[in-house]
Amino acid sequence: MKTDMRRHLARQPFEEKIRKVGELIRLSRKVKAHRVREDASDYPRSAFRNPK
Repeated sequence: MKTDMRRHLARQPFEEKIRKVGELIRLSRKVKAHRVREDASDYPRSAFRNPK
């Protein structure tokens, strides 16, 4: 992490840091769910029901 970014982060209130972490977690879940849906659409449904 760059020094100026680290200093900026250190100056922010704790509550603001926690809020940003929460936003990042929600974004991460949304991206993961989107990837899972894309991966599932690449395979026929029968491949999930009857794996070989």
